[in-house]
Amino acid sequence: ATETSPFSDSEPGKIMHETRKGEMAALSELPFGRYYGGVDTTPLYIHLACAYADRTGDTAFIDGLWPSLCAAAEWIETASRSTGFLTYQRAAESGLANQGWKDSFDSVFHADGRIPKGPIALVEVQGYVFAAFQGLAKLARLRGEEERAENWEMRAD
Repeated sequence: ATETSPFSDSEPGKIMHETRKGEMAALSELPFGRYYGGVDTTPLYIHLACAYADRTGDTAFIDGLWPSLCAAAEWIETASRSTGFLTYQRAAESGLANQGWKDSFDSVFHADGRIPKGPIALVEVQGYVFAAFQGLAKLARLRGEEERAENWEMRAD
């Protein structure tokens, strides 16, 4: 995303969760035309790009993605600054209550069955963030961006 919109849960650097076509999406009756309410999509995007680069050595492709990878990393850093964890909480009532890969309304709950109030930090997402920053540090070092590499290594630790 390049702009902030509570309706679509978008923020600069955040990667899209899903897109839908149809009358309701076209009329903005629901936020899913382009919807960014996914806490896991951004670190997974980074992780996938890093894994691709590691496997293929295709640095030209990564060069093209580099601005979006840096923006995505900045979004993660900003979004996790207050707690140290990447958390989610929908910005608008029309958005998804659960914003991980288990995004049905009752997929995240307490042991007693209560639905938690946000912000919520999914454990698997913290692992995705760790992998994303480790991969970015490696790519930054290959690009000669030592300061970024050190920052991202520190974030992974």
